[in-house]
Amino acid sequence: MGEAFRTGRHAFSRLAADPATMAAQVLTFAPATDAEALKLLRATYPDCPLSTRVAALHLMMLRQPLRPSQSPR
Repeated sequence: MGEAFRTGRHAFSRLAADPATMAAQVLTFAPATDAEALKLLRATYPDCPLSTRVAALHLMMLRQPLRPSQSPR
């Protein structure tokens, strides 16, 4: 009850975040792994849909250079 009227740190600005903005925000923390990046996305944007967080993760993966262990086959 009352979720529709909730305001505060998880209000409309976080719901309206686009994946590019979310990715840029999380990349400032320099996550070491994709799992850590997704964890940061979940903690920073808990009210955003999973699909939006995954889109942000995808953008982060495109922006980061490949590490030696991630070389394409």
